[in-house]
Amino acid sequence: VISFARWSVFATMCTGNFILLGRAIMQHVNNYAKLGDPFKGATMHAGFYAMVIMAWSLGAAAYQWSESKFPGRGASVLSIPLGSLMLLIEILLVASESSPNVDESGFVQDNLYCLTIVAYAPMFGVEWAACAAGRLATNTAAASGHILAISTLSVKHCMKGLSATETVKIQMGLCILAGNLLGAIVGALVFVLMPRGAPGALLPLGPLLAILFWLHDHLAKPLSLVKAVQRRCRASSKDVADLEDTNPDQSDVSDVDAIDLDEDEDDDSYAGSPARQSPMMS
Repeated sequence: VISFARWSVFATMCTGNFILLGRAIMQHVNNYAKLGDPFKGATMHAGFYAMVIMAWSLGAAAYQWSESKFPGRGASVLSIPLGSLMLLIEILLVASESSPNVDESGFVQDNLYCLTIVAYAPMFGVEWAACAAGRLATNTAAASGHILAISTLSVKHCMKGLSATETVKIQMGLCILAGNLLGAIVGALVFVLMPRGAPGALLPLGPLLAILFWLHDHLAKPLSLVKAVQRRCRASSKDVADLEDTNPDQSDVSDVDAIDLDEDEDDDSYAGSPARQSPMMS
């Protein structure tokens, strides 16, 4: 919501941007085309949408390269530079208090402000690629696929029931749809309450995405150091168990020795008593 309100473009997906690209091309060909605008955002040039789509694609390609170089760590490796770039751009927007300057025809005059979205798009390309290729095997920013899965699986549930995997798929789809709806509501509320352009609204976005990428990689494939500690703990537990099986408990041995010693002392004192002396000794 905030990216569309700022730049009239989607930072998280390409489907809407392709539609906006086609709309912008038609307006460029025919300046008299009255296509309408459901939002009051600025109308952008076709090249701008093509640039954002290219930046998003570069993020997805970068994930594939990073994953080949660092198996199981592709997203978390890219999260640090891309998250830092997003944070830096947002800090600069707050410092400059920049907002788009729109002329009478609706075109944005501040080119530098427009190009800031190019720094955000690659991070979401990485996010889509990581979620699709990783353990989740799904996307987290689009609703169409999840609505389709929920609809078809609901019919299957009524007819012959669902497997455990299909039940989890429905639950995941519902959670993603609810999260997208809640995020849109919160984004719209933040944009309305903050000054024009909502500078600083996306400050936590880069660090949060970096943390999520790290969790995505390390929960699916724990660090070798963690594995080594786990193996050492299991080996220590096994050694202790083997030692207990081969050697009796020292406390039990001590107790037995103490009991035998007491019995010997009792026997000696009993043998030396006058009642136990023989008649000849008397």
